[in-house]
Amino acid sequence: MTEQTVEQRATEVVLEYEYRQDELTDAVRLMLRKRGRAGLIHRPVFLVCVGLLGAAVFASGVLQDDPVFFVFGGMFVVWPVLMARVPGITARQLLRANQHHGVMRVTVGEQGMRTVSAHADIRLGWANYGSYAETEQCFVLRSPDRIGACAAVLVKRGASTPEDVDRLRTLLDGSLPRV
Repeated sequence: MTEQTVEQRATEVVLEYEYRQDELTDAVRLMLRKRGRAGLIHRPVFLVCVGLLGAAVFASGVLQDDPVFFVFGGMFVVWPVLMARVPGITARQLLRANQHHGVMRVTVGEQGMRTVSAHADIRLGWANYGSYAETEQCFVLRSPDRIGACAAVLVKRGASTPEDVDRLRTLLDGSLPRV
């Protein structure tokens, strides 16, 4: 990476990190659950209910020796297991797509964000984002479209101090609505 100096002003927060699988999985899981009614299928309670329904239909098929109930019950048991794996699989693909960037230096300020990496120098204003959400590990900036697809993931461990995370939260609160 070419060495570029990024001065931190009082109104800016600088994060420096490389993406990790667990952080991206956390972000993808959040994005899937925040999709309104469509996000229902990614909620653990819903997946457990579908799995229990599938187990009941499967047991009914076994008891009645009915192959239709047996097959549908099996499908309703397997489907929630597969759906629970979607965030991890998606995050793994995102990680592969972003690994070539290496260490990313993200400067968040009142005007927007600047991301500098080995292969990119990108500046985006707040109009590029519609809202943001927070997890234990990261801030997820959502696009302004109706479903709020993920536009950026800011990793908290990239901050120099815990106070920088608080300052970042304040900056985001002042620029974007929290969902």
